[in-house]
Amino acid sequence: MKVVVLGATGMLGKDLVRILQKRGLQVFPLSSKDLDIRNEKAVRDCRLLSKKNADWVVNCAAYTAVDQAELEPENAWDINSEAVLNLCEKLTNGPRLLHISTDFVFDGTKGSPYTESDETNPLCVYGQTKLGGEHYIEAMLDDPIILRTSWLYGTQGKSFPKTMIKLFALGNKVRVVNDQWGCPTSTVDLANAIVNVLELNLESGTYHACGNDSMSWFEFAKLIHSNSAATCELEPIPTSDYPTPAKRPRDSRMSNEKLKSSGVSPWRSTESNLTEFITGIEKEMSL
Repeated sequence: MKVVVLGATGMLGKDLVRILQKRGLQVFPLSSKDLDIRNEKAVRDCRLLSKKNADWVVNCAAYTAVDQAELEPENAWDINSEAVLNLCEKLTNGPRLLHISTDFVFDGTKGSPYTESDETNPLCVYGQTKLGGEHYIEAMLDDPIILRTSWLYGTQGKSFPKTMIKLFALGNKVRVVNDQWGCPTSTVDLANAIVNVLELNLESGTYHACGNDSMSWFEFAKLIHSNSAATCELEPIPTSDYPTPAKRPRDSRMSNEKLKSSGVSPWRSTESNLTEFITGIEKEMSL
C-alpha cells in the first residue's frame, strides 16, 4: 500500500509517518514546503496525488491556531477549506482521501458525547473553516473518510500537556479552566487508528477518532501534574476568568463507538499515554 501524507512535519504527521513506516507501508511524506496545497496548480500538477502512484492521501495539513484564526480568518479559510477544495478537484478520480477534522465543528451544547449524525454548529472561525473543508469533501468525493479528533497532543509540537509541564517547572500556582470538557487524544493513538483505517479500507463516511476518556481541562491538568515531578498548586477557574479571542465549545466530548465497531480501537487510557509522553518531554527539557 502506498500512502501520501500531507502535513508530514506537523505534530500528527510526524508520528503518522513513523508508524506507517514501522508497519511496513510505503510512505511519501510531504511538508508544506514540498507541496503547498493552497496552490491550485501545484496540487493539480503533483504526480504523487494520482491513482497510479498512491492508494491513499492522508491530509494532516491544517491551520490549527484557534485564537489566531479570529485575527486572520482568510489564512484559516485558505488552508482549512480552499486548499481542501484543491485536493478534492485533484482526487476526484484519484486515490482515496482520509482527512483530519475536529470537535470544534460542534457548539458544545448537547450535554452528552456527540455522534457523527449530530448537527454541527461551530462557534469560532477555526471550527467554521474545518467544517467548510468537510463540506467540500462530502460534496465532491465518492469514497472519502473524515476523522474528527479532539484535544490532540503529541511530542512534536505545541500541546496542552507540554504547556502545563513548562508552567509547572516555574513553581507558581497554575490556573486552569474547569468548565470545558472534551476527550484528550494522543497523536500516537490517532496515528495508529489512521493506519488501521487504511489497512481495513473502511467504507466512506465521517468517524469520530478521539481518546476514550472525557474530562475538563482542569482534570486533564491534574492528571498531567500527578504523572510529573511537579509540586506547584493547581487552581480551577471558570472560562469567564480566562477569556480568549475564539469562543470554544463548552462540552465537545465525542463518542468513538462507530469507529470501534468498525474494528479500529487503538485507544489507551489518557494516564497511560501521559506517562509515556511526560517521560519523553521531561528528558527533552533536561537536555
